[in-house]
Order: sequence, then C-alpha cells, then structure tokens
Amino acid sequence: MTMAEPLRPDGTEVRVGDVVVVSPGLTGQVEVLLPGTDGMRGAEDARLALLRALARCDFTEQLSVRVIDPVEVPELASGASRSTSLGEPAISVEVPGPGSGLGQVVLAADEEGALSWHLPDDVPPDEVPSRGGDRRTYTFRRAVAPPAEPGGSRGLIGAVGSKLLKVLVFPLIDPVLGKVGDHFAGRWEQKNRNVRLRDFVDHRVAEAGPVDWQALGAGPALLFVHGTASQSHTGFHGVAPETLGTISARYGGRVFAFDHHTLSVDPVANARWLVEQIPAGAGLTVDIVAHSRGGLVARALCELADEVGLTADRMTVRTLVMVATPNAGTPLCSPTNITAWLDRMTNLLQWVPDNGLTDALDIVLTVAKQVAVGALRGLDGLMAMDPKGQFLVERLNKPAEHTVTYRAVASNYDPVKGSGLLRSARNASTDVVFGLVPNDLVVPTEGVFAANGASAFPIAEPQVFEAADGIDHSGFWPDARLVAALDRWLVG
Repeated sequence: MTMAEPLRPDGTEVRVGDVVVVSPGLTGQVEVLLPGTDGMRGAEDARLALLRALARCDFTEQLSVRVIDPVEVPELASGASRSTSLGEPAISVEVPGPGSGLGQVVLAADEEGALSWHLPDDVPPDEVPSRGGDRRTYTFRRAVAPPAEPGGSRGLIGAVGSKLLKVLVFPLIDPVLGKVGDHFAGRWEQKNRNVRLRDFVDHRVAEAGPVDWQALGAGPALLFVHGTASQSHTGFHGVAPETLGTISARYGGRVFAFDHHTLSVDPVANARWLVEQIPAGAGLTVDIVAHSRGGLVARALCELADEVGLTADRMTVRTLVMVATPNAGTPLCSPTNITAWLDRMTNLLQWVPDNGLTDALDIVLTVAKQVAVGALRGLDGLMAMDPKGQFLVERLNKPAEHTVTYRAVASNYDPVKGSGLLRSARNASTDVVFGLVPNDLVVPTEGVFAANGASAFPIAEPQVFEAADGIDHSGFWPDARLVAALDRWLVG
C-alpha cells in the first residue's frame, strides 16, 4: 500500500505510485492498494463470494484505488472541469496497462456500495487484444454518494464511505483453445451449464432425473422455462413448494423444465434444441410458465414453429404464462447500454441475494470480459433482447399465425428508501437507459404485454404489480396475487 496523497480540487494531477488521479472539485485523499497486502484486504473488505468468483473466472487483481473521505467543492475547480460521457462531473484515473496477452476492466464501488463496471476511455474494445502494455485512463462520476444507512445489507465490496476502484485483468489467451475473442460466454456456458430437459417435481434441487416422455404424454403437462443468467432450480426457487405441489397434482405430476444457455445462443436456437429432444409421435399437450428471456424461447415455440421444427405430433402448446418477459426488449441489452446491464445484474446479485440470481456472479464476470474486448457477436442470447435488434424487430415481433393463449405478469418497481438498489436504480446512466418509463429494474413494464407488432399482442388482462407492491424483476413468485393468477390460468 502506498501513502495516501491529498486530492487537488483545482484539477491538478496527483501521482500515487504508478497511478495518476485528476479530481476537479473534489477534496479528500487517495491511496493505491496492491493485491495481497493487508491494506487492500482491510480497505476493501471484499466478500469471499466475489473473491472466489474472480478466481474461478481467471481474473487477477492488478491494484485498487481508494478515494477516502471525498467532499465536493465544485467552486475550487479551475478551468474546464472534466465530465463523464453523460456530462456529469468526473474523476479520471490513469493506471498501468494490463500487460501483454491480458485485458483490463474496472469494478467501481461508490460510498453507498453501488457497483459499476468501466471500460478504458482511450482504448477501443476491438484494440484490446493488441494493446496490452500501454497505460489506460478511466472516467468515473465525481459526485459523492451518501453513505449506506446503518444496518443495511452488506454488498460484495464493503468499502462503504469511500470510493473504491478495483482494477482487474484477465487472460485473452486460453492455454488449450488459444485466442478466445468473442467466445468467453459460449465457452463458459458449455463448461458450466448443462442443456437438458429435466423432471421438475422437486424444483429446488439442481440434480434431477430425465423426463419420461411416455408419462408426459399421458395428459396435459407443464413446462418451466427460466430466464437469463439462471437455471431452472434457481430461477424458480422462489415458487413455494406448496404452490408447485398443488399445480403439479393438477397436471398428474407431469411437470418438467428446460435448462438452456442464455448468453451465447439466441431463443430460436434454444427452442430448436428443445424440439429436437421430443420424440416424434409424442403428442404432448403443454402449458408453459416462462420467466424473463425464457418467454422469448417459449414464444419461438408458439410463433416460429416452422423455423424451430415443431409439429403437432410432437407437441402442442395451449397456454403460455410470461412473467417479466422482455417482449419489446430491454434497453439494458442494446449494444450501447450493455455495461448498464452488467451494473444492474451485479447490484441485483449483491442486494437481492434470494431472487434466483445468486448463481449468476460468474456469468456477470464472464460477460464483463467479453464486453471489455468489444465482442458482442458472442452474446447472441443477450442481444436477442435488444429493442431495436434483428431478432425482435425482424423475426419475432411481426404478424404470424397464432393459436396459443398468452398470459402476462409485469411489475413497476421502485426501490424503497434505504434499499441498496436505490442508487443503482436511479443513477444517471440508468436514467438515460430507462428515462421515465416504468420498469421492474430490468424490463419495461408495458413491454411485457403491450402491442409490439406480433399478432398475439397486446395481451388482455395482464397481472400488473405497481410500485407500492415492491416486486422487482425476480421477486414475483411468493406474492399471493401471482399464485392466484397461476391457479386461474393453469387448468391442468
């Protein structure tokens, strides 16, 4: 750990070891923490879950920059004040490059504990693989956030009361595969996510038996399809056992789920794989409950049957219940906002630990690497939710023959005062992404059920939760009104 140096609010450079900080309008001190030192461990107080995830995903901590006791004094700034791309007052931090064969990204924590991901200002992502040894400059919001309220939930990095910038590096070369380029997400999913159809009577366990096609064909069956960065046993973990038990009995125990890749594979490819597993002549009749992006996979089954190879002798869908499905996309998944998606997912992980996203930290870190090298081509599963992208505009949201009954569940969520989500939900970058459009933190509320160009929309009589209900993107399952709606819609 280096000695702390005072910040210079007039905008003069402050050099601390190999790091240069420019902070016009901000007083306080800055120190540089090196990996493995007592200073870094004590100042960061990083959660073991984060440290283990970084190690699993081949991240190394290069250094951290800590801004201590920051105070805004904009009248002391001289000359042209620095600003972020959103026009906010800014701090710039110049750090050593990652070295040959390495990429670099910064995970920042503000005084309230909100986390955000940052790419270098001066190195276009597509040049990252060829520029490993030079220096990098990062720009951050200067505004001092109020410290987290006492007794609040502790985030992934516990450096509350100061700004912490964690500089992370990762290899661009796999020892076996060579250059990984736009394959970070695909390789991770292939290694860590089984694609399968599974029995789902015991829905909270990871291990389950294969489906029994003969049994499923004995009467109407119920299929669950999970959303992004999830698996069936985590995405639907919030469904109470008694709720699923009642529904399962109605379907004679014929309940199964689809575990699939959500980052690197588009929904049509997901749906096509599912269809290929169903034996010809199985003659299934199914209802589907889908969460988030899983609803797009289910819609591909219903609306793009020819493209995915679905015929009535294999399976017929009667009812599709879509919970928080981005049928009109989510602006978080437009190419220019993908770091906002990373921020939102990271903060959901740290502040809503039981919402079905707890297994997704590795996915967030993997996507961060891919975004850092500008390789969006390998994120077909995420890009399928781009509101202006080819998948939604040209393939799905257009008139098509449709016989399935659609049901929709959506929420307008507003984090409560004192919630750790409050700052990340209302920061300037998210305001630009969502504007004043009601949303559940991930998906615009009306986008779940409103007209979008597809024949089945708008969906009549959606179950919509308002801000006072306090239900975020993954918090629907315990609510009695949702349980009642599922009871009405899923007739067995």
